[in-house]
Amino acid sequence: MENSHDIKDLLAKYLKKNISREEYDALLEYFRKQGNEGELNELVANALTEDTPVNDNIELNEIVNSVEYKLRQKLKPTKKLLLRQYIPYAAIIIATLLGGGYLLLHYHTQKTKDEFIADVNPGHSAATLTLANGKKILLNEVSNGNIANEGGISVLKNKNGEVIYTVSESNGGVDNRANTLSTAKGETYQIVLSDGTKVWLNAATTLQYSANLREQGKRKVKLLAGEAYFEVSKDKQHPFIVEATNQEVEVLGTHFNINSYADEGRTVTTLEEGSVKVSPLNNHNEKDNIILKPGQQSLFADGNIHVREADLQTALAWKEGEIYFRDAPIQEVLRQVSRWYNIEIEYQGSPTKEVFNGGIKRSSNLSTVLRILQLSNVHFTLKKKNNSTTLIVR
Repeated sequence: MENSHDIKDLLAKYLKKNISREEYDALLEYFRKQGNEGELNELVANALTEDTPVNDNIELNEIVNSVEYKLRQKLKPTKKLLLRQYIPYAAIIIATLLGGGYLLLHYHTQKTKDEFIADVNPGHSAATLTLANGKKILLNEVSNGNIANEGGISVLKNKNGEVIYTVSESNGGVDNRANTLSTAKGETYQIVLSDGTKVWLNAATTLQYSANLREQGKRKVKLLAGEAYFEVSKDKQHPFIVEATNQEVEVLGTHFNINSYADEGRTVTTLEEGSVKVSPLNNHNEKDNIILKPGQQSLFADGNIHVREADLQTALAWKEGEIYFRDAPIQEVLRQVSRWYNIEIEYQGSPTKEVFNGGIKRSSNLSTVLRILQLSNVHFTLKKKNNSTTLIVR
């Protein structure tokens, strides 16, 4: 078995169920050899995009398990791989998900057990800006250019759809009244604050700040709900502080993410670069402060802060345009799905206890995500009534 053409022929025979025992043993042995796991990815993906029906077969797991062992020895935890998308009727499942790399197997799902009465498009770039005077601006509807002026600060929308606050007067502005930027479910947005700090807002997120950002020598913002990623402009004279659900994060200049959705039951701060101090809100006891190093994250719940090593790929996937999970229960998966696709979730019976691994681009329609999940024996019905969409999970 010296070349990939021979292997592809054997794999095609396997999928058509006309492979001999001898040929099957040769195929299995080939993929057990060190260094052939990358080729398995390609051959399986290519073979299964042909119009050949196939059923799950436990024997294929022998190949998968062998490759999994090799990948555990070789893959680096920081390696980032993106899902490859194939023809529309191909569902994607993650056969192995290991320390930052994963093996993809593609199975036909030309027919599913559940019929979706309608598909749901993914979220998009949109947000509502509420100025200090109470005026609301729908940012996806307003034209590019200057959209407001706030106490010596001009508010612009650029051609990329970002909102940018810029000091337009020499006094730097004195208006400390709050501006609020909010994304609904199914929306995401980017903003550049007046100090140059960049903020990415995930779906169902609310960020509050003043136009000039300065308050008693500090730069303060409030993450009232949701999730946001910050690239903080360096300014040693003016620490940057984010308040979020009973905690505050203080930095001088760094890149970090805060997940503070109410339905997650905790606030997670993930540090990608630099250093941050995480403290309980209005608690001035230094012993309760936590200093995070790059690659760490803090979890704040029930008044306590815990630190652990972060899975950066999972924590920051949303900012890179992905939905990504590692050992996540179905409830956690569907909370993200609910926020991004602007749907409600209803469970009928007890949710599966299986955990889910893998990812998909956030530009995918809901039906693509559901086909993936259905391969783990989870079934759905999508119902629309008036302007509301509900996903019933069985």
